Amino acid sequence: MRIGSVVYMGIVCMLLRSLCGVLEAQESHGFEDLTLEISTTMEEVLPMEPMPISITLSNETASAIKGHTQVDPGIGLTKTYAAKGDGPFVEFKSSDWLLITGIGAEEVIKPGFHESVSGYLFYARPDPIGKGTRGQYLFESPGTYRLKATFTDLSGEATIESNVLTIRVKEPTGPNAAAYEFLRSLSQDKTPNLPYGDFLLRTFGRSITSESQKVLDRKEEFVSRFPDSEYAKYVYYSLGDDYRLGVGKGVERGIDYLKKAASYERFFLAYQAMTKLIDTLAEQNRTQEAEDYKKLLASRYPDSGRGRDYREEAYEEGHRETHRRSWLIAGVAVVGVLVVAFAAVYLFVRRGGQGRRFL
Repeated sequence: MRIGSVVYMGIVCMLLRSLCGVLEAQESHGFEDLTLEISTTMEEVLPMEPMPISITLSNETASAIKGHTQVDPGIGLTKTYAAKGDGPFVEFKSSDWLLITGIGAEEVIKPGFHESVSGYLFYARPDPIGKGTRGQYLFESPGTYRLKATFTDLSGEATIESNVLTIRVKEPTGPNAAAYEFLRSLSQDKTPNLPYGDFLLRTFGRSITSESQKVLDRKEEFVSRFPDSEYAKYVYYSLGDDYRLGVGKGVERGIDYLKKAASYERFFLAYQAMTKLIDTLAEQNRTQEAEDYKKLLASRYPDSGRGRDYREEAYEEGHRETHRRSWLIAGVAVVGVLVVAFAAVYLFVRRGGQGRRFL
């Protein structure tokens, strides 16, 4: 019995040691063991061209990690850096992120966690507006650029760094060269520190001033003079967004420009242009056009949120239509049977009556 007890206790001790080892291994993973990745769908751009960027946070370890998941750069715990060639990295704050969330509390990040935030980098950031300083510029001239991001925990004590993304800015040629020179020649009267026509690629929202009306006029001039340039799609999008909100010449103008922006299949803002176009058409009671663009969006972006929703809507509508047709066919069949029955009875009665007269 004593020998058995000793063996039993030995086995228990070995199991406890193994369990402690596993727990120690799990506890050894900290915030620095999270993975941060920066990526883009455009590794080659023109000078001044906005760039789509995705930043992804993931836990690729086998254990849970204490930290937070507020990876949205709009919050301030994720920072982006840029360097031209082999030069030093400098923080670059010019970004418009498509997802803005509130900062959250510390949480347990489970193994396999994966979350991305997407936005796009503008090439210029005034620093600061109205002070006459030049500000920061990204992708201002042809060459090779490097981008990276960092992510900091809530305490500010631990920071992780992403991979380095290499971008090539190509020399503008043909229609792009003329359009680029036009953009470089522009500056706003009230913001001389923001030259090179950066404002043509942005939208104003719901308000309109005499100053922004000048910019709208410049945008109109640009798309009139350089419709074949690669820059034109950005101006189509910004004009469409301005006008659809009631700025300037009105919503019909906005619809026309959003249609043009949405027609560029490889344009990273085409999806946003199409969703805004669908919503605007629906608001204007142009139902059939809205439905047509829903089908196009579901076909072009099947894995997007709207794409999945529209495909489900189409499936349900198809199911309802099949159901309606089935009932219609059944109804027609019933009516047909009744007609045939009525005709048979009618003929029978007529023949019966004639037979009695001949007798």
